Amino acid sequence: MQGSPNYDDLEIWNKEFFSKPFKELTADDLSRFTGKAMTTWGDVDDYKHFLPRILELTAQLDTPYEVWIAFDKLEYGNWKTWEETEQKVIHEYMLALWESLLKDDTEKAERFFMDYFSSIAHFYPRFSDLLTVWESETKKTATKHLANMVYNERANFFDKGILDGFHKQTENVHELNTWLLSDKIVKRLEEAFYLYEHKPFAEIISWAEKMLSDERRNTAHNRGIAASGGRRR
Repeated sequence: MQGSPNYDDLEIWNKEFFSKPFKELTADDLSRFTGKAMTTWGDVDDYKHFLPRILELTAQLDTPYEVWIAFDKLEYGNWKTWEETEQKVIHEYMLALWESLLKDDTEKAERFFMDYFSSIAHFYPRFSDLLTVWESETKKTATKHLANMVYNERANFFDKGILDGFHKQTENVHELNTWLLSDKIVKRLEEAFYLYEHKPFAEIISWAEKMLSDERRNTAHNRGIAASGGRRR
Protein backbone atom coordinates (compact mmCIF):
# COMPACT_ATOMS: atom_id res chain seq x y z
CA MET A 1 0.00 0.00 0.00
CA GLN A 2 1.13 3.50 -0.80
CA GLY A 3 1.64 5.98 2.02
CA SER A 4 3.09 9.28 3.08
CA PRO A 5 6.71 9.87 1.96
CA ASN A 6 7.38 11.05 5.52
CA TYR A 7 7.16 7.45 6.73
CA ASP A 8 10.66 5.98 6.56
CA ASP A 9 9.33 2.64 7.83
CA LEU A 10 6.51 2.28 5.31
CA GLU A 11 8.17 -0.63 3.50
CA ILE A 12 8.66 -2.44 6.83
CA TRP A 13 5.07 -1.76 7.84
CA ASN A 14 3.76 -3.22 4.59
CA LYS A 15 5.97 -6.27 4.89
CA GLU A 16 4.84 -6.91 8.47
CA PHE A 17 1.22 -6.24 7.64
CA PHE A 18 1.06 -8.71 4.77
CA SER A 19 3.09 -11.42 6.50
CA LYS A 20 -0.02 -12.88 8.18
CA PRO A 21 -3.15 -14.46 6.74
CA PHE A 22 -6.13 -12.10 6.79
CA LYS A 23 -8.04 -14.00 9.49
CA GLU A 24 -5.03 -14.06 11.80
CA LEU A 25 -4.59 -10.30 11.93
CA THR A 26 -5.01 -9.08 15.51
CA ALA A 27 -6.14 -5.73 16.85
CA ASP A 28 -2.49 -4.86 17.44
CA ASP A 29 -1.64 -5.77 13.84
CA LEU A 30 -4.43 -3.54 12.52
CA SER A 31 -4.12 -0.67 14.96
CA ARG A 32 -1.56 1.43 13.08
CA PHE A 33 -3.32 0.94 9.76
CA THR A 34 -6.78 1.78 11.20
CA GLY A 35 -5.44 5.05 12.59
CA LYS A 36 -3.66 6.08 9.38
CA ALA A 37 -5.92 4.54 6.73
CA MET A 38 -6.73 6.80 3.77
CA THR A 39 -5.14 9.86 5.35
CA THR A 40 -1.49 8.81 5.22
CA TRP A 41 -1.50 5.07 4.45
CA GLY A 42 -3.54 3.20 1.88
CA ASP A 43 -6.68 4.28 0.02
CA VAL A 44 -10.41 3.59 0.25
CA ASP A 45 -10.13 0.22 -1.47
CA ASP A 46 -7.40 -0.82 0.97
CA TYR A 47 -9.60 0.10 3.92
CA LYS A 48 -12.58 -1.72 2.44
CA HIS A 49 -10.39 -4.80 2.03
CA PHE A 50 -9.47 -4.91 5.72
CA LEU A 51 -12.81 -3.60 7.01
CA PRO A 52 -14.42 -7.04 7.57
CA ARG A 53 -11.60 -8.04 9.91
CA ILE A 54 -11.64 -4.65 11.66
CA LEU A 55 -15.38 -4.99 12.26
CA GLU A 56 -15.04 -8.62 13.34
CA LEU A 57 -12.55 -7.63 16.03
CA THR A 58 -14.73 -4.67 17.00
CA ALA A 59 -17.63 -7.08 17.58
CA GLN A 60 -15.35 -9.04 19.92
CA LEU A 61 -14.72 -5.81 21.90
CA ASP A 62 -11.14 -5.90 20.65
CA THR A 63 -11.38 -3.07 18.15
CA PRO A 64 -8.17 -1.88 16.48
CA TYR A 65 -7.22 1.59 17.72
CA GLU A 66 -10.68 2.92 18.79
CA VAL A 67 -14.23 1.96 17.85
CA TRP A 68 -14.91 5.64 17.08
CA ILE A 69 -11.95 5.79 14.68
CA ALA A 70 -13.01 2.61 12.89
CA PHE A 71 -16.42 4.18 12.16
CA ASP A 72 -15.03 7.65 11.52
CA LYS A 73 -12.83 6.20 8.78
CA LEU A 74 -16.02 5.13 7.05
CA GLU A 75 -17.05 8.79 6.98
CA TYR A 76 -13.63 9.76 5.66
CA GLY A 77 -14.03 7.16 2.92
CA ASN A 78 -17.47 8.60 1.97
CA TRP A 79 -19.16 5.27 2.67
CA LYS A 80 -22.59 6.76 2.03
CA THR A 81 -21.61 6.92 -1.67
CA TRP A 82 -20.66 3.22 -1.76
CA GLU A 83 -22.82 0.54 -3.34
CA GLU A 84 -26.24 0.35 -1.71
CA THR A 85 -25.64 -3.25 -0.60
CA GLU A 86 -22.41 -2.19 1.14
CA GLN A 87 -24.17 0.63 2.97
CA LYS A 88 -26.96 -1.75 4.01
CA VAL A 89 -24.50 -4.24 5.44
CA ILE A 90 -22.77 -1.54 7.51
CA HIS A 91 -26.13 -0.37 8.89
CA GLU A 92 -27.06 -3.94 9.76
CA TYR A 93 -23.68 -4.50 11.36
CA MET A 94 -23.97 -1.44 13.63
CA LEU A 95 -27.42 -2.49 14.80
CA ALA A 96 -26.31 -6.08 15.38
CA LEU A 97 -23.28 -4.80 17.29
CA TRP A 98 -25.60 -2.78 19.53
CA GLU A 99 -27.89 -5.76 20.13
CA SER A 100 -24.89 -7.91 20.99
CA LEU A 101 -23.50 -5.31 23.40
CA LEU A 102 -26.80 -5.11 25.29
CA LYS A 103 -26.71 -8.87 25.84
CA ASP A 104 -23.04 -9.05 26.79
CA ASP A 105 -22.65 -9.53 30.54
CA THR A 106 -18.84 -9.58 30.59
CA GLU A 107 -16.69 -7.16 32.54
CA LYS A 108 -15.20 -6.02 29.25
CA ALA A 109 -18.59 -5.06 27.84
CA GLU A 110 -19.33 -3.09 30.99
CA ARG A 111 -15.99 -1.30 30.76
CA PHE A 112 -16.32 -0.33 27.11
CA PHE A 113 -20.10 0.22 27.06
CA MET A 114 -20.05 4.02 26.79
CA ASP A 115 -17.30 4.03 24.15
CA TYR A 116 -19.37 1.73 21.97
CA PHE A 117 -22.73 3.34 22.74
CA SER A 118 -21.53 6.88 22.01
CA SER A 119 -19.88 5.74 18.77
CA ILE A 120 -22.87 3.79 17.50
CA ALA A 121 -25.19 6.63 18.55
CA HIS A 122 -23.17 9.10 16.49
CA PHE A 123 -22.68 7.06 13.33
CA TYR A 124 -25.88 5.01 13.12
CA PRO A 125 -28.40 7.14 11.20
CA ARG A 126 -31.52 6.57 13.38
CA PHE A 127 -30.83 7.02 17.08
CA SER A 128 -34.45 6.16 17.93
CA ASP A 129 -33.83 2.62 16.61
CA LEU A 130 -31.17 2.11 19.29
CA LEU A 131 -33.58 3.12 22.03
CA THR A 132 -36.28 0.86 20.59
CA VAL A 133 -33.89 -2.11 20.66
CA TRP A 134 -32.88 -1.30 24.25
CA GLU A 135 -36.51 -1.01 25.29
CA SER A 136 -37.39 -4.37 23.77
CA GLU A 137 -34.34 -6.13 25.27
CA THR A 138 -35.67 -6.56 28.81
CA LYS A 139 -33.30 -9.26 30.09
CA LYS A 140 -31.05 -8.69 33.10
CA THR A 141 -27.92 -7.64 31.22
CA ALA A 142 -29.57 -4.85 29.22
CA THR A 143 -31.17 -3.48 32.39
CA LYS A 144 -27.85 -3.70 34.22
CA HIS A 145 -26.18 -1.68 31.43
CA LEU A 146 -29.00 0.85 31.68
CA ALA A 147 -28.56 1.27 35.45
CA ASN A 148 -24.77 1.53 35.20
CA MET A 149 -25.03 4.17 32.49
CA VAL A 150 -27.47 6.32 34.45
CA TYR A 151 -25.42 5.96 37.63
CA ASN A 152 -22.15 6.93 35.94
CA GLU A 153 -23.36 9.43 33.33
CA ARG A 154 -26.27 11.31 34.94
CA ALA A 155 -24.29 14.55 35.30
CA ASN A 156 -23.09 14.41 31.70
CA PHE A 157 -26.58 13.78 30.33
CA PHE A 158 -28.69 16.12 32.43
CA ASP A 159 -26.31 18.79 33.73
CA LYS A 160 -23.86 19.15 30.85
CA GLY A 161 -26.06 17.95 28.01
CA ILE A 162 -23.40 15.71 26.50
CA LEU A 163 -22.97 12.11 25.49
CA ASP A 164 -19.42 11.42 26.55
CA GLY A 165 -17.02 9.18 24.66
CA PHE A 166 -14.24 9.75 22.14
CA HIS A 167 -15.84 13.15 21.63
CA LYS A 168 -18.33 15.02 23.81
CA GLN A 169 -21.47 14.97 21.68
CA THR A 170 -24.56 17.09 22.08
CA GLU A 171 -26.68 15.46 19.39
CA ASN A 172 -29.19 12.83 20.55
CA VAL A 173 -28.87 13.85 24.22
CA HIS A 174 -32.32 15.47 24.42
CA GLU A 175 -33.95 12.39 22.92
CA LEU A 176 -31.98 10.13 25.26
CA ASN A 177 -32.91 12.18 28.33
CA THR A 178 -36.58 12.21 27.38
CA TRP A 179 -36.47 8.44 27.00
CA LEU A 180 -34.68 7.94 30.32
CA LEU A 181 -37.25 10.07 32.14
CA SER A 182 -40.21 8.25 30.61
CA ASP A 183 -42.59 6.30 32.82
CA LYS A 184 -41.61 3.08 31.11
CA ILE A 185 -37.88 3.34 31.89
CA VAL A 186 -38.30 4.51 35.49
CA LYS A 187 -40.78 1.70 36.09
CA ARG A 188 -38.39 -0.77 34.51
CA LEU A 189 -35.71 0.13 37.02
CA GLU A 190 -38.18 0.04 39.91
CA GLU A 191 -39.27 -3.47 38.98
CA ALA A 192 -35.70 -4.59 38.30
CA PHE A 193 -34.62 -3.66 41.81
CA TYR A 194 -37.15 -6.04 43.37
CA LEU A 195 -36.41 -8.69 40.78
CA TYR A 196 -32.66 -8.60 41.41
CA GLU A 197 -32.57 -7.25 44.99
CA HIS A 198 -30.27 -10.05 46.14
CA LYS A 199 -27.78 -9.48 43.29
CA PRO A 200 -24.62 -7.38 43.82
CA PHE A 201 -25.75 -4.78 41.25
CA ALA A 202 -29.14 -4.15 42.91
CA GLU A 203 -27.77 -1.09 44.72
CA ILE A 204 -26.76 0.50 41.40
CA ILE A 205 -30.25 -0.12 40.04
CA SER A 206 -31.73 1.53 43.14
CA TRP A 207 -29.47 4.58 42.78
CA ALA A 208 -30.21 4.86 39.06
CA GLU A 209 -33.96 4.78 39.70
CA LYS A 210 -33.63 7.44 42.39
CA MET A 211 -31.53 9.66 40.11
CA LEU A 212 -34.12 9.51 37.35
CA SER A 213 -37.02 10.06 39.76
CA ASP A 214 -35.26 13.10 41.24
CA GLU A 215 -34.56 14.42 37.75
CA ARG A 216 -38.22 14.01 36.82
CA ARG A 217 -39.25 16.05 39.86
CA ASN A 218 -36.68 18.74 39.10
CA THR A 219 -37.81 18.91 35.48
CA ALA A 220 -41.46 19.22 36.49
CA HIS A 221 -40.57 21.90 39.05
CA ASN A 222 -38.57 23.93 36.52
CA ARG A 223 -41.41 23.70 34.01
CA GLY A 224 -43.77 24.98 36.66
CA ILE A 225 -41.53 27.99 37.30
CA ALA A 226 -41.26 28.69 33.58
CA ALA A 227 -45.03 28.45 33.16
CA SER A 228 -45.55 30.95 35.96
CA GLY A 229 -43.27 33.46 34.29
CA GLY A 230 -40.27 32.73 36.51
CA ARG A 231 -42.11 33.18 39.82
CA ARG A 232 -41.66 30.44 42.36
CA ARG A 233 -44.89 28.93 43.51
